[in-house]
Amino acid sequence: MKDRRTQIVEAATAVMGRQGFQQTSVEDVIHEAGLCGKGHFYHYFKSKEELGYAVLLHQFEVFAETGLAVLRDPMLPPLARLDEFIDWIVEGQAERGCCEGVSPCGALATEMAEQHEGFRKHVDALFERWTGQLQALFWEARPQMIDDVDTEALARFIVATLEGALFMSRVKRDVAVLEDVATGLRRFVMSHVRADERHAAAVRDLVGGTDQSVGKESGR
Repeated sequence: MKDRRTQIVEAATAVMGRQGFQQTSVEDVIHEAGLCGKGHFYHYFKSKEELGYAVLLHQFEVFAETGLAVLRDPMLPPLARLDEFIDWIVEGQAERGCCEGVSPCGALATEMAEQHEGFRKHVDALFERWTGQLQALFWEARPQMIDDVDTEALARFIVATLEGALFMSRVKRDVAVLEDVATGLRRFVMSHVRADERHAAAVRDLVGGTDQSVGKESGR
C-alpha cells in the first residue's frame, strides 16, 4: 500500500499534468488526493513549490524505472539497448495517443522551469541524468564506435532530438512524426559506428528505409 506522501505526489502529478503547475492550487491537490484538509498536505510539504520538486523527481523516477533501466540492461549489448530504448519511447507515446510525453522533461517541466529558478535547475539536473546514462552507454560501446566519437555530444543530441520529436508528435497528435525521427536518429547513430562493425545487409536495409535496429545494424 502506498504511503500518504506518495499518494499526494501522484495526485499532484495527475492534476498538474491536466492543468499545469501555475493553475493548480493546493486545494486542487487536496481534492485529487482525497485529503481531509490542508493540515494533511502541510504535514508532508511546506509549500506548493516543494511539492513541485517532488512531482518532477517522481516523473523522472518513473521514467528511469522503465526507460532508463533498458539502457542498463546487462543482457543486451550497448547499441541494442539504445535501440530498445528508442522503441520504448515510440511505443509509449503511441499508447498515450500523443496526448502526453513519455519523458519527464515535457510540457509540465518546461512550464515549471520558466516559473522558478529552482525548478529550472532541477529540470536541468534531470536532463543531465538522462544524458549521463546515454553517455555511459556509448562509453561502454566505444570498441564499436569510431575513434573520435564525442560521447557527450552524441548523448546530448539524442536527448534533444527525442525531446523535440515528442513535442512535435504531441502538437500534431501523430506518432508517425516520432517514428520518422527515430529512423533518422538510428541512421545518425550508425554514422558513429565503425564500418567493420556493420553488416552489409543491415546497412542496405537501413538505407532502403526499413526499420532496422541500431544493435542489429552494428552487428551486435
